[in-house]
Amino acid sequence: MTVSSRDQTSPGAARDVRAELIDAALAILHEDGLEKLTLRRVAARVGVSHAAPAHHFRGLPHLLGALCGIGFEALSDEMEAGMAAAGDNPRERLLAVCEAYVAYAEANPGLISLMFNAGKERVEKAAFGGSGQRAYTILREGCAPFAPAGAEADSLETQIWSLIHGFAFLSIGGRFDNPGRITKRPEIRDVLPPLTLRTS
Repeated sequence: MTVSSRDQTSPGAARDVRAELIDAALAILHEDGLEKLTLRRVAARVGVSHAAPAHHFRGLPHLLGALCGIGFEALSDEMEAGMAAAGDNPRERLLAVCEAYVAYAEANPGLISLMFNAGKERVEKAAFGGSGQRAYTILREGCAPFAPAGAEADSLETQIWSLIHGFAFLSIGGRFDNPGRITKRPEIRDVLPPLTLRTS
């Protein structure tokens, strides 16, 4: 799924320049990467003056933070939808969360890289508020039926998050195409480790 800041605007509706700027920034990020994303390019793509973004964002870090917020909300929606569609089986629900995470990353490589890899000097994290925590809470919910993987209470969350995050970035980086590998892109179902349900 391609991320957008809004639903289709109805004919005759008032122009939402802020939403247009965000959508333009998402498109540039997807097509050309973070290094080519500037406020001038965003304004030019929307067809407004180069000063127009300043009316909506406190500079590029604020805009990038808004993009991250949209990205985390969309990721959360996909993870929740996957879990809901998986039924009541705990492993299938967790698997659905993992598959949704990876599918989202594969569909939005530029945005997922911004969300997790851009440093605080480039992204105003206050601009995306608690949206990142929502995504983690869904992952935690998927892991909750299972016993910890180690001594710490959140060790399973750490294990699963590390697994699917690493898998996602290996996939979008084309690393599964390594000629020395037998399986070019394994199924997540096949790499999810054995899990033990909590007894109480």
